[in-house]
This record gives sequence, C-alpha cells and structure tokens, in this order.
Amino acid sequence: MTFSLDDKIEKHTRYWRREDTKRPLISVTIAEDFFFSRHYNSARDLLEPGKLITPGMLDVASFMDDYERMYNESLRVEQDGFWVGTPYTGIPWMEAMLGCEVAAMEASFVSKPTGATIENLEPVELTQENEWLAKYLEFTTRLVALSADRFPVGMPIMRGPSDMLGSLLGQQEMVLALMQHPEKSARALHNVTECFMQVIKAQEDLCNDFHGGRSMGFYNVWCPGKCIWYQEDLSALLSPALFRQMLRPCGEYICRDYDYTAIHLHPSSFFIVDELLEMKQLKVIEINKDIGGPSIEEMMGLCKKIVARKNIIIWGDLDEEDLECIQNQLPPRGVYIHLVAESVDRANQLIACLR
Repeated sequence: MTFSLDDKIEKHTRYWRREDTKRPLISVTIAEDFFFSRHYNSARDLLEPGKLITPGMLDVASFMDDYERMYNESLRVEQDGFWVGTPYTGIPWMEAMLGCEVAAMEASFVSKPTGATIENLEPVELTQENEWLAKYLEFTTRLVALSADRFPVGMPIMRGPSDMLGSLLGQQEMVLALMQHPEKSARALHNVTECFMQVIKAQEDLCNDFHGGRSMGFYNVWCPGKCIWYQEDLSALLSPALFRQMLRPCGEYICRDYDYTAIHLHPSSFFIVDELLEMKQLKVIEINKDIGGPSIEEMMGLCKKIVARKNIIIWGDLDEEDLECIQNQLPPRGVYIHLVAESVDRANQLIACLR
C-alpha cells in the first residue's frame, strides 16, 4: 500500500499533536551498518585511516549521485517519513568549524582536541571566511537545488554543547573543567551553543519549506514548522547534578525558539531523562537501540515513562520482536520508529509487521 503525500502529512501532524495514529509512525535508513559515511561512493577516497581532512577535499558536486541514489531508494520503501537530504553524514561539522582538526578512520571521521585548556580557551566567532561553515552551506545549497522540492533538506548528526566543548578540550579535561571552573565552563558552553545555533539558522535560510513544514534530518520526521534537534553524548560522563547545572540551560536555549524539538540519547545517558522531561520546549526524546546495549524490552519501562509526557523516537536496527514489543506496549500516539535496514526488501518486510 502506498501512502499519499497528504496521508503522510496528516499522520505527522497527528504525531506532533499527540493524537491517535493507530500505530507507530515509521521511517527508514537503508544501510548495511551504522557507519553511514562509507555508504557514499563519492567519499571512499577520504576514508584512509589517519588522513587529515580539509574542506577542499570534499567535492560537493560529486556527492549528488549518491544523494539521488538514496532518495530513489527511499521511494521504494512503504514508510511514513520523507527522505531528508543532509550535508555529508560523518564529518564532525561543528568541531571542524570550531577549529579542531578532522582525521579519517576506516569507516568514519574523528576530531582532534585543539590543545586549549579552559583557562586559555578563546571564544569562537564563526564568520563567512570559515571554510568548514562555507562547505556545510555549499552542501545545503546543492541539495536544495537537487531536491527541486522533491524532498526536504535538513541537518545531519551535529554535536551538542558538551560534545563540542569535549572536542575542543578533550573529554576528561572537559569534565574536570566543568567541576573546577564552572563559570568559565558555562561561558564556553554558551559560546559553542551560540555557534551551533548560528549554523542551523544559516542553513534554515537556504532551505525551502516542504509542503508547509520542515523535516528533522537523520530521523526523517516531518514537522509542521521549523525544527531543531541536538545531542549531548558526553552527558554520559557527568553526574545528574552537573548536567542540571551546566547542560540543561544550553538545551533550553537551543529549544526556546522552536516548536518542534528533539534530543538524541544513548542508553549511557538515560539518567538525564528526568531532567529532559522537565524541559517544556523539548518535545521529543529519541532513544537508540545500541549494539551491545539494552534490548527494546529492557528499555520499555523508560519508553512508557517518556511517552506519558513527551513524544518519542526509537532508532536502530530493530527486528520483528522489537516492533511487536513497541506496538503492543506503547500507546498509539506520540511514537515514531526509525529503522536502519540492510535493504529495501528487509525494510518493507519489517514495516509490514506494523500494518
């Protein structure tokens, strides 16, 4: 069964209103594994372990065939979501814009700390001369042109305030800085948060509405207006009290001007869920089914707690048992599933379980 565009828009509108959608909504990424960077044919020459990556190495035009292939593949999946074109996944965009070197690994990329300490860390100001920002916006511009209103364009995985500061200082050094120099750390966190917001707003200015709304890249969730999502992976290194003091204000600042907001969460950070539930402007908590992490069944208590107050996105390599658990134990409102499936056939086979 193929859903019409109007059907999809209506389902997403009901999801955001926390109305009955009969079943969880679902979108899909077709990939053999979670190392999405290597699924772009145009990027294979970049993935040499240890190779330092500069903006000039990214030939944006050469990526367009990959995007067209992914878009056309998505049309063969009986999903509720719309495929979203995003600047090349895998590049640590924010870290690079803030001054970190970027190095390739076998399947992705990593940023290197700058060597700065919290005592001598200078505020960062992003300008039009920032080559990494220019490259990010070049991807956006090219994708908007490629789309020709066929698909929305949005943000890929970006780093949250703790992740950005941890990349600049080093992870251990960031934790010590937050404890030993809270005022300087708070200023630094605010600075990198401002930079993140500047990048997203610059991208928004280049993007068109898609049937009256925008979409969350990476999750392919359509929203009736402008949207934003972020992550705080390094919150896993903090205490609940330190998160509340140092990072919750950053999240509230990120969400304050948006009606459609989400945070990405790994099981290692589940201890901050209570704080997130108290953030009024945060509308969605996304949770990962991580490799080697708790099962969907084991996370179901937390999922129920979230759905009682906010919407949820459940992301990962889910199987039939996982989908049955979600459908049987969660209410038919405020629940969105994003599958990572190895093929179109496998995606459609799994989606059929929810029909």
